[in-house]
Amino acid sequence: MQETVKTIAGNVRRLRTARGLSAAALARESGVARATLAELEAGRGNPTVETLYGLAKVLGITFADLLVEGEAPPVHVVRAGEGAQVAGAVVQARLLRQATVERARVELYDMRVVPGQPRHADGHQAGVHEQLLIHEGRLRVGPESGPVEVGAGDFVAFGAAVPHVYEALDGPVAATLVIVTPA
Repeated sequence: MQETVKTIAGNVRRLRTARGLSAAALARESGVARATLAELEAGRGNPTVETLYGLAKVLGITFADLLVEGEAPPVHVVRAGEGAQVAGAVVQARLLRQATVERARVELYDMRVVPGQPRHADGHQAGVHEQLLIHEGRLRVGPESGPVEVGAGDFVAFGAAVPHVYEALDGPVAATLVIVTPA
C-alpha cells in the first residue's frame, strides 16, 4: 500500500501543479480537508476511495490516473497481492489495468486452459490487447518472444498483434480473459 500512496502523492502534486491549482484550491474544490491533502501529497496517509474520487473529479482525470504512473511495459503483470489498492467504507479495490477504450470492441470470457500442449495463437490485427486475471492454476502466457508465468491472483496484459502462447503448467487453469479490439 505504501508504494501506491507514493505514486498517488506524486500524481496529485504533478497534476495539481500542471493545472495551476494551489493545494488550498484543490482541497476546497474537491471537499478534501487541507490537512488530508497535505498528508497525501507528502506520501503519508491512507486515502479512501471517496477522497481519490473527489480529487480526480476536480483534476479532470479518471480515478485510475491517480494510481498508476508512466507507460505500461509490453507485458504488464500484476502479481497476487500487488497493484494499487484503495479502500472505502464499503468497497475495496485493486487496480489491475487502466486503458482508454474509444470505439473499440471489448470481449469478456470465462476461460479454461487444459494442460497437455501449449496453444500457439497467430497475432490478431494491430492494436488488439489481451488481459487475463488468473483464478486458479499456473499459466505461461504472452508473446511467443517473451511469455511470462502467472498464477492465481495474478493479472497479465499484452499486445496480441504478435504470435502468442497459452500453456497450463501444472493442471487446469481458470481465468477471465478480456480482448480489446480497436474499431
